[in-house]
Amino acid sequence: MGLFYNHLATLVCGVFASVLTLLWPMFVDLSPVYDLVFILAVPIMWFLTAVCFVSQISTDYMHSDHKPKKLTKKSVKKILYTADGRIAE
Repeated sequence: MGLFYNHLATLVCGVFASVLTLLWPMFVDLSPVYDLVFILAVPIMWFLTAVCFVSQISTDYMHSDHKPKKLTKKSVKKILYTADGRIAE
């Protein structure tokens, strides 16, 4: 596990998306170009935050001990057949 449990990219994207969301009302009256930029940037950053989060959760799941355990040789009983087709005991 790394810094912030490897969610540093998610944290950075989330903070940037939050700042953009909070700045949007301040810049909307200045110019229509700012409104267009924020309309494009804010949803994209929130989507990128969600993708980073899901990607890191998936990576943590695949590279940790959440996999099903393999059966040992003692727990599996093999059925042996003889040459005439009967089950050997």
